[in-house]
This record gives sequence, C-alpha cells and structure tokens, in this order.
Amino acid sequence: MPYLRLWRRLLGLTRGELQARALMRETSQCYQHLLARHRPLNNRFLRNSLKRRILPGLALYLTLLQDTSDRDAVLAEIEFLFKRSFFVQQAAGIRLLGLLSDPFPLVRVAMRIMTRNRYLPGAQEVVEDSADCFAVNTYRCFILDTLADYNASELTILYCKTDDWLSEALPGVRWQRTTTLAAGGDCCDFRWSRMGGETVRITH
Repeated sequence: MPYLRLWRRLLGLTRGELQARALMRETSQCYQHLLARHRPLNNRFLRNSLKRRILPGLALYLTLLQDTSDRDAVLAEIEFLFKRSFFVQQAAGIRLLGLLSDPFPLVRVAMRIMTRNRYLPGAQEVVEDSADCFAVNTYRCFILDTLADYNASELTILYCKTDDWLSEALPGVRWQRTTTLAAGGDCCDFRWSRMGGETVRITH
C-alpha cells in the first residue's frame, strides 16, 4: 500500500511504535479489501488516483475510526498525514518552477492536460484559456463520488486541501477557488492566473 512506511513512522511519533504498526497492518488489510472490490477502471489517470491516493486515504480513515467516535479528531490526524505525504511528494517539482521567470505558461499546459485526462469525462467546463488565465469549472468529482459510495464524503475536503497546499505554493501563479462540490457548491471553480495580471472574475 502506498505511504505505508511513512504513515507508520508519523503515527509512531504520536501514538507509539507498537500502536502505529498495528494500525498500519489493519489499514493495509482494509486497503487490499477496498481495492479488490472496486470495479476496474479504463482511465489510467483515474485508476492511479484510486490506487495511490483515494483508497489509501479511505483505508486509513476507516481504520482510525474504529478506535474512536471522534470523527473530527480523526480528520485532523489524517490532514497532518496527508500534508506530510501527498503535498511533500510533489513539492520538489513545484520548487523547480521557481527557477522560471514566468512559470504560468507551463502551469497552463499542465492544467490543460489534467483537465483532459484526470477528471471524469464531460464533467469540466473550461471557462477561460488565455495567456494570463486558465479557469475550469468541475461539476463532478471522482474523489467525492468514490468516497460517497463508502459513506465517507466528509473525507473529500482533505483531498480538496491538497489542491490548496499545492496551488498556493506555485511560484508566480495566482490560485483561486471560491467553492467546491465537497462543501456543497454546484461546482469546483479552479482558477490559475499569471501573477501581476488582473484578478480573474469568478463566474459559474
């Protein structure tokens, strides 16, 4: 299971080594069970997201919930683990963008590719694709749909936060999002714009 060793080490700092090992054994078993029962996916980007991000996080959440009825405490603990794994893993690439005098053109291309390949087909509307802004509204979320199937929709907000952490760290690029499906909005309104340009007006 992805992140098994890292999460075990981090949990060991707060829960002790013995409990951390036991929790990760249960999490790994839960992950394998979730993976075995999930329907096959043809889209390799969605399949990779399911195997490397969604199901590991869900397995961890379900395992930790068995220990307590305090859901908020579990979500706070998982937020810490997500930030030390999902965010840190991609931070090195973000730092490299800081070497560019104008990283927005590269970010724009990356967002185009992600919009085309990494979301549910037909669920996105590109609102703007210009030299200064790439804006897209997402009306269905694969992560939210998957977690809702397991009655764990509340976990989605932590995956939304990984977007915040990554995008806010982008050098020379302004990141905006005013609403998400996970928070009850009618869409997720993603906006990336060139730093120093005009502030992008959010439209749904």
